Amino acid sequence: MAVMDRVNAEYGRGTIRLASEGLKRGWAMRQVQRSPGWTTHRDECIVAR
Repeated sequence: MAVMDRVNAEYGRGTIRLASEGLKRGWAMRQVQRSPGWTTHRDECIVAR
C-alpha cells in the first residue's frame, strides 16, 4: 500500500487502483451549459477584480 500511495502521489490520484474498485468511473465533466462561443466572446469572460 505504501508503494501504491507513493505512485499515486507522484503521478496523480487514481493512477494505480485496487481491482475491487472496478473500472467504471462514476462521474464526468458536465459541459452542457457551456456557451458555444466560450472561447471567442470577450463579453462572456469572467473578470476578477
